[in-house]
Amino acid sequence: MDQDVMKKLSEMMLAATRSHPLFAGMEPSQLSDLADGWAKAAQAMAAPNAEAWGEWVRTWSSYQSEMTNLWLSGLQGKQAHVEPSRDRRFGDEAWNEGIFPLMRQSYELASKAMVDLADKAGLPAHEQRKLSFYARVTADNLSPSNFAMTNPEVLKLARETGGKSLVDGFRNMLADLEKGYITTTDETAFRVGENLATTPGAVVYRNELIELIQYTPVTPKVRAVPILIVPPCVNKFYIFDINEKKSMIRYLLEKGNSVFIISWRNAGPETRDYDWNDYITRGVMSAMDATADIAKAEKLDLLSWCNGGTLLLAALAVMPTAQKSLVGSATFLSSLLDFSDPGEVKVFIDQPQIAAYKQRLGAAKVAPGRDIARAMAMLHVNESIWGFVVNNYLKGQNPPPSDILYWNADTSNLPAKWYSFFVEEMYHANRLKEPGALTLLGQPVDCGKIDVPCCFVAATGDHIVPWTTSYSSTKLLPNVTEFVLTSGGHVSGTVINHPAGSRRHFLAGGDRSGPAEAWRASAERTEGSWWPHWLGWLDRTSGADERSAPGNPKDPERAAAPGAYVLEEVPQDG
Repeated sequence: MDQDVMKKLSEMMLAATRSHPLFAGMEPSQLSDLADGWAKAAQAMAAPNAEAWGEWVRTWSSYQSEMTNLWLSGLQGKQAHVEPSRDRRFGDEAWNEGIFPLMRQSYELASKAMVDLADKAGLPAHEQRKLSFYARVTADNLSPSNFAMTNPEVLKLARETGGKSLVDGFRNMLADLEKGYITTTDETAFRVGENLATTPGAVVYRNELIELIQYTPVTPKVRAVPILIVPPCVNKFYIFDINEKKSMIRYLLEKGNSVFIISWRNAGPETRDYDWNDYITRGVMSAMDATADIAKAEKLDLLSWCNGGTLLLAALAVMPTAQKSLVGSATFLSSLLDFSDPGEVKVFIDQPQIAAYKQRLGAAKVAPGRDIARAMAMLHVNESIWGFVVNNYLKGQNPPPSDILYWNADTSNLPAKWYSFFVEEMYHANRLKEPGALTLLGQPVDCGKIDVPCCFVAATGDHIVPWTTSYSSTKLLPNVTEFVLTSGGHVSGTVINHPAGSRRHFLAGGDRSGPAEAWRASAERTEGSWWPHWLGWLDRTSGADERSAPGNPKDPERAAAPGAYVLEEVPQDG
């Protein structure tokens, strides 16, 4: 296979990608990266590297041989005896009938060859990672299950309904085009404040960036050290209070805690010029002061998640000594301090893509919530995109209600300055972990000076924050006294892990003097949720004294929870 053949193959792959509906909304820089990746793959084929050349030849020869055997079998009428696919997209019995076994097997062979050829391009690490990622996305996009005329389930349903399923699907597609995103749940089934975020409480402090919500205690006495939750800025806070059976906030109240949470304002005209300094001072620090004052508390236990954890780390690194003295402990769920391996999102982080996206930021003045949601969906296109396309548009069905998917679609913008600093200085340059490499509030940022007791919680299936990278943070702070590894994902392992009926397990203890895998081998496994274990750590760390929890009559309730900011309607498409 010479360079001309590879060049033609790369052009065909890119053409197929450009014409596909998913990539219609891609940034030009991403399509450019994909084209560049295929071109570099072609160049790698022509490079005088005997080992790489041998791998390519074996892959291509194997593909041609397997495809030839498949079609010969088909011509001989043997396709009816092929093994069922292990791919869930082809799990229906219809894929084993007529021409469809041959079609789906042809696709599976071609898809495997495309991915294998990309994986063996031998490019520099980051370029190789991008090429392999986009090769998989392209292969997934070209699946016959994604098109009406090549999906036997769609054709069968169309016959059974007299074409009504196709009409309904077209109607669903038009509705989604109008609102600008794919419907993943029955959105009419949920309303924030009515059947989501229903734990009683009140907004007890507000500024132009945050509302601080205090939840009503449910026990006669509460711990003297209240818990202040710092959620991520990119999603709404109510994932911590999604419903009565899953609510972490409700659970903490039932266990005798006083709970406060920050509700970030969705970045719009009033806050789109805010940066990390503003989020630290008007967000984290203001919430801490208000919580301590209202609860009449000498100490606070801080609980953060995702980029809320990174924000809290930065805040603690530059916080005045007097204010830091308020911190009894700090817990970081799925949070990054070391960005050396930021998970699958790394494919979007490099200088050319950052530079290209700056044009978008300059025009929109914010990083639109829909942009971020689309990028996250691309990490798992079959589950996050194509499953809904097939169900909603090709089969004409409506997705069932899902509170988690409703929350996931309830996106938030980020200020352009905030987003750029986060991506360029932390994700790309990895400067947060370097003492003095960043400056915030006019001070050098040194996370090594965060001497408050810290706990990190990571999840085994987290594709946004790999647990091993979270573990590496424990080496960079002087007073990490607990590391917990739970089963589950970014959301399902940490925030949605109620002890009632939990099927999860977690690891804790262990020897943290060595690498991550050595710690895991030495840690103790416990069945169930990590939440009770963490509450025990809080008691040991910042005390379990109890007393009544009066409000602050000088700061009257402004509004009932979940407040006004979470309900503000702000354009999410820039």
